[in-house]
Amino acid sequence: MYAPRLAPVREGNGATVYLGCSSQSYDDEIGTGRLSLPEWFRLCAEELGLTAVELEDRHIGDPAPARLDALRDAAARFGLEIANIALMNNFGVAEERRRRDEERRTVEWMAASQACGARHLRTFAGWPEGGREARWPGMIASLRAVSTQAASSGVRLVLENHNHGGFVQTAADVEAIFREVQSPALGLLLDTGNFLDGAASIADTAGRAWHVHAKFTRVAPDGQDAAVDHHRVLALLRGAKYAGCVSVEYEGPEPGRTAVPRIVAHLRTVLRAPGAARSNE
Repeated sequence: MYAPRLAPVREGNGATVYLGCSSQSYDDEIGTGRLSLPEWFRLCAEELGLTAVELEDRHIGDPAPARLDALRDAAARFGLEIANIALMNNFGVAEERRRRDEERRTVEWMAASQACGARHLRTFAGWPEGGREARWPGMIASLRAVSTQAASSGVRLVLENHNHGGFVQTAADVEAIFREVQSPALGLLLDTGNFLDGAASIADTAGRAWHVHAKFTRVAPDGQDAAVDHHRVLALLRGAKYAGCVSVEYEGPEPGRTAVPRIVAHLRTVLRAPGAARSNE
């Protein structure tokens, strides 16, 4: 059913929070080729009433100019912002040659993100091979290198927190990396479900967020996920004066076609509630 998009409602300093959706949320169909990205754009705009999408690099495929032009034009046709290209990279590899390859690939995707008009490009710090302490200096060096290139190219990189054995599992990890990299081109992609200590680290890092993943894995009939209290999370974002996209990232056993509409309805309810983040939803 068509869900009309709403005109922005701005408060205070004029900042807004708006909802988007990651292509990961429909991986069961996009990843198998049963749903093309342009078809998914239509679904997001006309059925979910969203104004932004986020694209996994593997769903884009080869970032050839014709492919990127087609995606940019299709998103524009449906009035959608491409809020982020979610690159999968790993600066935790032990071999320096492989790490340099990851840097080169990241720089290539910077150009791709610009070509399709994306607001951000995700980067991971990575997953340390052979021990965190041993791989930390190389990871920092790679993040510095790609952030320097991003700054000179006008690209906004967003570093995602990830608790699956990676470098960025708590707020302390986030602060250590930002302190060492020292780049104006690097911000935080705050994933609401990926900190080991949940809301504690979200509270400490919300002020660094340039982009947000609203993580859902098991969706109740009312659209909530017992693993993450998004009422609390969005209140923390409000307190930090976050303005930007909150992108639904659903990774669960239920098909995205049935789970995501309930998630979007739930998040709209949360955003309209007193004390939630400023919203255009």
